[in-house]
This record gives sequence, C-alpha cells and structure tokens, in this order.
Amino acid sequence: MSSLDQWKPWVWAVFAFNCLFATVFALLCWETYRQFRNVTKSAAFAPALVDVKEWCVLQFAAWRGTALFDGAAVSAFFAVILVIIFTVCAIYYMIFTRKGLSHPGSRYGKGFMVALSFMTALHICNIATHFLSFSPAIKYWVTTFNVDFSRLLLTATYSFGYISTVFFLVFAFMLVIWKRTDIEILYAESPSTMSPQGTHTPHDGHDP
Repeated sequence: MSSLDQWKPWVWAVFAFNCLFATVFALLCWETYRQFRNVTKSAAFAPALVDVKEWCVLQFAAWRGTALFDGAAVSAFFAVILVIIFTVCAIYYMIFTRKGLSHPGSRYGKGFMVALSFMTALHICNIATHFLSFSPAIKYWVTTFNVDFSRLLLTATYSFGYISTVFFLVFAFMLVIWKRTDIEILYAESPSTMSPQGTHTPHDGHDP
C-alpha cells in the first residue's frame, strides 16, 4: 500500500460494503412487502371472530397497513434508483475520470458524490424508520390473531437499512478526507505557483 494514497483501499472497501448492504436491504424490502401482501390477501388474516367489532378493526388495520406498505414500497423503489445512480457515478469518478476523487482538482466530482451519498443515506434511513414503525402492528397481529408473518424478516429489513445508512455516511466522510499527498506536492510546486526567481508564492487565482 502506498503511503501517498493510503486511503484508497479503505474507500473502495467502504464502497463495496455500500453496494452489498444496499442490495441486501433492497431484497429484504421486497420480501417483506411481498410477505405482507400475501398475508393480507390470505383467508388466515380474516379468522372467524365472534366479535364483529374486532373483525372490523382488523380489516381496517389491514387496509391501513397495506396503504403504508405501498408507500414504503414506492420509497424503496426510489432508493434503488438512487443507489444505482450512486454506484454508476462512483465507479465513473473513481476509475474512468482523468482526475480521481482523491485529486485536489476534482472538487466538483467530490462534492457531487458527497452530496449524493448523504442524500441516499437520508433516504434509506427514512425507509428503514418506515419499516420500523410497522413493528408494533405486526407484533399485535402475530400475537393476537396468529398471523403468519416473520417478525425476524421485518427486524432484518430495518436493521440492514440503518447499517446501509451508516456506510453511506462513512463513505461521504472518507471522500472528504481522501487526498493524494503526492499530487498536492506537485500542485504546490507547479510553475503557476512559482515566482520568476523560483521561489514559491501563493496563487490567489487572479492574474497579475
């Protein structure tokens, strides 16, 4: 590992974990949504209850829960789009551009990726919190009406969402501190920052 770019392997490692956890989170969101829809459509969700009021409460909860899960599914769909855009842009800036994200002159690319990482992290955190809010209702349905729904699946879904959020924030932070010291030295010693006598003078960006 070169001491001049010691952060590069760590940035790539965090990026790989970003892709991994975001993919797992997307799959868990889909499976949770699919299982919930199957439960609400099955006959087991409408048991033969003597109390009509209790049956009405259950059906209203199913209708409201379906609407909430539909909203979470739409949010998860946009999260998938954000993650795809993030992955493509990160690979483009880190591999295919002349100035990588560690280059001092890549301020636009680095700023764009930091903002995109932060926005994706907030969106995924919002979805994870959305799924977390379903936990009391699912617990009530499972314990009271013996509904066949995996609470472990729901727990894994929002847990991976929060883990993915953390990794996106870590990636954004690492981009901020990721710098190539060898390129910074070359920038400091470039002719544009040297006086005619060869001494180093600060360059303020204005022509003399």
